[in-house]
Amino acid sequence: MSTSQNYLCLKNGTVINADSEQQTDVLIQGRKIVQVEPNLTPPSHARVVDCTGKLIFPGMIDPHTHMGIPIKNGWSADDFESGTRAALKAGVTTILDFTILEPGQSLSESIVVRRKLAEKSHTSVGFHCNITRFEKSLLDEIPELIKQGIMSFKVFTTYEEAGMYLTYKQIKKVALVIAKHGGLLMVHAEDNDIIKAATAKYAGRNLIEPRYHALARPPEAELVAIQKLGEIHRQTGCPIYIVHLNTVSGLNAAKAAGLLVETCPQYLFFNDAVYDQPDGRMYVISPPLRKSEDQKALWAGLLNGQINTIGTDHCPFRLSDKPDGLSYEQIPNGMGGIETAFPIMLAEWLKAKWPLPRLVQLMSTHAARIFGLYPQKGVIQAGSDADVVIVDPNLKKVLTPDDLGDRDAWNGYLGLEAVWPG
Repeated sequence: MSTSQNYLCLKNGTVINADSEQQTDVLIQGRKIVQVEPNLTPPSHARVVDCTGKLIFPGMIDPHTHMGIPIKNGWSADDFESGTRAALKAGVTTILDFTILEPGQSLSESIVVRRKLAEKSHTSVGFHCNITRFEKSLLDEIPELIKQGIMSFKVFTTYEEAGMYLTYKQIKKVALVIAKHGGLLMVHAEDNDIIKAATAKYAGRNLIEPRYHALARPPEAELVAIQKLGEIHRQTGCPIYIVHLNTVSGLNAAKAAGLLVETCPQYLFFNDAVYDQPDGRMYVISPPLRKSEDQKALWAGLLNGQINTIGTDHCPFRLSDKPDGLSYEQIPNGMGGIETAFPIMLAEWLKAKWPLPRLVQLMSTHAARIFGLYPQKGVIQAGSDADVVIVDPNLKKVLTPDDLGDRDAWNGYLGLEAVWPG
């Protein structure tokens, strides 16, 4: 890189951090921010970009993605290359994905495999480690993995049929190890017994209406799981992070228990009424979409501090991956969103005139702090990575297929307002 390319000065923009909103200049050298202050005099050979009227955000961090994973009889539509390319266009500069623990594989081996697959990524990539079997040898790996920087581990309170389920007793033992060594436990919180009982009502009837997916995974499953996880947190002292929380009862229980909470754009913008649409099968996700009152509680939770982060649970499919006529049990679970999450959230934020630092907390800084990336990520300050997103807040537009370029994955957010970086 030549000297003239090595310095970049962003002049007269409004920098939005988690705790401040300030018109200032940002000087970048290579991949690092070196100075943030008003009226900077950059080196004579620096490239200068006038950001008057623009907002400058720290790069967004998506703490919950699933790139190229097997679901039912197929695969999610994005691999690391295509998914992170779409993410970068939408202002996401870091993703945190998950390992896949194959039969007979160690946790360390599962990390090596996923890192290899992520080599062609366009963003920074980190990993959470899935623990989908309960074996002493796997628990014995946890301390060394935490030393190596893998500090978050995910378990499931459901998916017994897929071989991913751990009992609460087993989860408590995992939590004790994680707590002792300073890690974090992430949990897909839906109670397995409640889901089995609900699913039994519809089993074997070849029901193709997508709404049965929500009926077979009732909201009580989230509440009961969170209550039991709250008790595990109390008994072990292990920090517990609930992924994709989506009910008002679960939200209240999680915060009462002192658990960390993530929600997703799909639970904010959609409710279970979409299951009766012609494309309702495309909204089949787990946990399912809920009622409008749950949506309202989640939006309130973003503003009042009950919710810590927004992740996308990005797991996109093409229309052909979810064909008409499948029984609800056979529809692949998941939908995309990394390519639209920040633009639609920012549009909503600007329309409501909510404090922009709060959006930065939810989509960047809190994830950086929770997952050990701060202050390299999640903030615009001297010494941090030069992950910056520049936005003209006046350039709102309605999302159309043209905004997604050559992507062939279905996107449920078309028609919503968005504010794109650039």
